[in-house]
Amino acid sequence: MSTQVAKYIDQLLTKPYLKPLIVGISGPQGLGKSYMVSHLLEHYRSTQPNLAVAGFLVDDFYLPRKQQEEVTEKAKSEENEVLQGRGLPGTHDVPFLLDVFKKLKAQEPVKIPRYDKSAFSGKGDRAPEDTWQSFKNVDLVIMEGWFNGYRALEPGLFSTAYFGQWPSSIVQKHKFYHLQEVNEELAKFNPVWDAFDYFVFLDTDSTDSVYAWRQEQEEELKRLKGSGMTKEQVVAFVDRYMPMYVLYYWRLCRGGTLTKGRNLRMRINEKREVLGIEVV
Repeated sequence: MSTQVAKYIDQLLTKPYLKPLIVGISGPQGLGKSYMVSHLLEHYRSTQPNLAVAGFLVDDFYLPRKQQEEVTEKAKSEENEVLQGRGLPGTHDVPFLLDVFKKLKAQEPVKIPRYDKSAFSGKGDRAPEDTWQSFKNVDLVIMEGWFNGYRALEPGLFSTAYFGQWPSSIVQKHKFYHLQEVNEELAKFNPVWDAFDYFVFLDTDSTDSVYAWRQEQEEELKRLKGSGMTKEQVVAFVDRYMPMYVLYYWRLCRGGTLTKGRNLRMRINEKREVLGIEVV
């Protein structure tokens, strides 16, 4: 996957553009986005060492621990399972992210945070500032995230999307107003997506594969560190994210999140093999 995306970005870099060129990358969890981005960064370090590249995750902008605990406690008091813990819209510092994009576009010095998911026994926290990446006069920005590009639904459409699901579905497992709150939080990301110059999204056969991909990650974690989630825990973990895939992912896959010609669709199967690639 990284080879095809590198070729695409290489072509973009040959055209006139206002620095920095900002590329968003999106795809379901476990599909290999982080691995792909790390290869892209290595590609530019080795082939274009004078190109200043900033690569980071939307996850790097999770709320600091104390703020996240406040969100979690509020969610618990309201019995809102989707916002109990980091992960979904409503658990990120969007103003901070927008400020970083503003500084990157203005070619100003900027520090990009790092999030330590292992801190506080896995509850996570923003890493100390002395571990953050510092940038100035960046040529290329790559930001990846599992819900990058998802567009919030208008109230009427959201109601139709929610109540159009089977009562036994993963969507209606959650109360309407709980997912409505997430939809409202997702709308705050629109200025972030609009800051992208180009957008790459991974279009997979079935989001049910997320369960298998996440299980593979846990097996690898067990092999490396001796611990990881059980199969039951993996299912419970992924279940919290599935309403987002049902409500937004297929809409994204129809044509991306930007205007025509600025989106790259990569069709991926369950084995993470590239089935096709096209600009849409």
